[in-house]
Amino acid sequence: MSLSTLYLRLRYPRHIFGPGFTGPWRLRIRGRGRVAFGRDVRVRNASGRTALLTFGEGARIEIGDRVEIDGAGLMSASAIVVGDDAILGPCLLVDTDFHAVGRERRQGAEAVTRRPIRIGRNTWIQGKSTVLKGVSVGEGAVVRWGALVAGDVAPGAIVMGNPAVAVAEP
Repeated sequence: MSLSTLYLRLRYPRHIFGPGFTGPWRLRIRGRGRVAFGRDVRVRNASGRTALLTFGEGARIEIGDRVEIDGAGLMSASAIVVGDDAILGPCLLVDTDFHAVGRERRQGAEAVTRRPIRIGRNTWIQGKSTVLKGVSVGEGAVVRWGALVAGDVAPGAIVMGNPAVAVAEP
């Protein structure tokens, strides 16, 4: 076990770091929710600083086995679940708008929308991509550089653009 991994386990004792986890000592985990890493997860900061943020005690981020994360930002108010063998580049996954977006947004009475995000097994989410609330990215899919994903992605599909559209189907 590296010194940085030992440091992270001591710094964040209520979060779960599976066997074989490796990560930089500057990994940022904030909030009252829970973060769980599977086995053999590798986190790096080569493409930017990785940050896992939870908003509320019920919020959770679950990272599967053998996942690689480099510079990603995961912001959860409900749940973000990343499947085994996924690769997350310097992207953004956010499961809430953080504030109301309807006509009454300035009145403070409108509810904030939160919906979980699910990232399938063997998925690759490239840099500068954003996955919004309620999205499921299917197994083996690729979200290309800079895509804005607001709807579900089929298994094996390749999506790109703003809004993201399929450029290759399985």
